[in-house]
Amino acid sequence: MSLTLERSILMPKKTFFRLPAEKQQRLLVAAHAEFSRVPFNEASVSNIIKAAGIPRGSFYQYFEDKADIFFYDLNKMRDSSKEDLKTAILRADGDLFAAMRIFFKAMAEEIINGEDAPFYKHLFLHTDYKDRRKMSPELKHSHHSEGLTFLIEHIDYSLLKFDRDQSEELEILFHQLMNNVFQGIASYYMHQDTEQALTIEQVEHRFNLVVDWLENGASARK
Repeated sequence: MSLTLERSILMPKKTFFRLPAEKQQRLLVAAHAEFSRVPFNEASVSNIIKAAGIPRGSFYQYFEDKADIFFYDLNKMRDSSKEDLKTAILRADGDLFAAMRIFFKAMAEEIINGEDAPFYKHLFLHTDYKDRRKMSPELKHSHHSEGLTFLIEHIDYSLLKFDRDQSEELEILFHQLMNNVFQGIASYYMHQDTEQALTIEQVEHRFNLVVDWLENGASARK
């Protein structure tokens, strides 16, 4: 059963942000542990409040339901992926395709083998594609996006077929690359318990193959 959004914005209530930082963190740690233990639909608010040491009524003063705290937790993890992407772009000296190869290698290792691997496994196996994309360093509202602004300022346009003023083209290309990131990692989990189980190296190879096609073309015609 997949997790789907019914409200346009899922965030804690204002009362959550009035809590001391230590109590906010305690709640998030408890929620993250629960969402790492079981898929979202099996996660229990009772377990979260017990681990956090707060009354049940208090939880609903801070969050509408468990979806609020789940997506807030996911959004904070997404912030980390934004920084990873920025680091990759700087390491690649503005080469977007090289940066995405660096980014995917680091992200695949973190998601599959990192300390948050159980959380990510449930995310990829038990949520739909739209919800998984919420961990992407997305380029939303293109002219007001911090992520897009960073790309515009740091990408080497001499390596692309469009220039700095064509932010829509950059956004389209970036979305295609990020689609490939999530499809690549999802394929690892989809094949994990089958005879066609993939290694991280095979997942990286598949990802790099598609990036090569986007970068250089897949057609043999000249």
